[in-house]
Amino acid sequence: MPKRARDFQKRRLGYVLASLDRTMEHALLLRAEFDEVLGLDPHDAKYDEKLSALAAENAYARYALLLHVGMMQALQAQGTFEDFARHAWGGVPDRVERWTNTGQDYRARHD
Repeated sequence: MPKRARDFQKRRLGYVLASLDRTMEHALLLRAEFDEVLGLDPHDAKYDEKLSALAAENAYARYALLLHVGMMQALQAQGTFEDFARHAWGGVPDRVERWTNTGQDYRARHD
């Protein structure tokens, strides 16, 4: 496969990984709002147990539980895409912007 095609594939995967990062940022903000209402601390070792117990009786806790499950799935998806990159191209860059040609490193070279 020509190098150019591979570079475009890396860029596309970089956008996928960047989108998952952005998804997690927004989900964490949502979770913080729900945790505040429910009085939960996400750093608590028994967070999952407490959330599950509350979900049996509280609609907001059910929403928060669905959000929590979605976040876990997003993390799993991110890991799967990173595994794909390791197998296909030997690794994942420390910053996804290296594949997407965005961010401060790219702008500094092209301004």
